[in-house]
Formats: sequence, C-alpha cells, structure tokens
Amino acid sequence: MKVNETRMRSLLKSISFRIIEIVIDSLILSIFVQPAVAIGLAIGLESICLILHFFFERVWNHIQYGREIISTPDGK
Repeated sequence: MKVNETRMRSLLKSISFRIIEIVIDSLILSIFVQPAVAIGLAIGLESICLILHFFFERVWNHIQYGREIISTPDGK
C-alpha cells in the first residue's frame, strides 16, 4: 500500500502554517518598525516561504524514508 498526500493537502498545510507565521512575524517585527511595515514585510516574506514550502512538501511526498504503513486486521 502506497500513501501519498494530495497537492491540495500540501497546499493547505503550507497556507495554514504561513498564516500562523505571518501573525507571529508581524508581532515580532512591530517591535522594530511601524506595524503597517511589519505586516507588509511579514506577508512578503511568508509568501515566498509558502511557495518554497509547497514544493518542499511535494518533494518529500516522493521520499519513503521514515514512513511506516501499518496494516489493519482486514488487510486495508
């Protein structure tokens, strides 16, 4: 049995993680710069990271190292 994540799952994981990071980055950056600038910087940086993370997830989806498939008693 082979288990792969769909592209949509990888995309949703990337987006949800980046939203959390945008909030955290904005809070941290607002200590050093104006809040509007901090939000802009956070969104810009995290948008680039989102794209990289999506492709990172897709590559790792093809690597089987560290995955275990555990069969249920009915063989599924």
